[in-house]
Amino acid sequence: MVTLPAALLPVLRSQFGRHCEVLEHTDGRVRVRVAAHTALGVAQPLAGWGALVEVEEPQSVRAELARLGAELVGRYA
Repeated sequence: MVTLPAALLPVLRSQFGRHCEVLEHTDGRVRVRVAAHTALGVAQPLAGWGALVEVEEPQSVRAELARLGAELVGRYA
């Protein structure tokens, strides 16, 4: 599950299409479920969002985001 500002939902939907399901709207934020064939397939498009999104679960996607972040820090820091 991913939480993000409601105003950005159309952009996320354009990335994930029918694999983006809105679960909850709360205080200007939305919680959505996004899907892909692999955890990496979910993590790669979300990585570009930076701190605008929070991935709550699954842990496998969070781990891929951490790995991608570490790779970027290693290359560009």
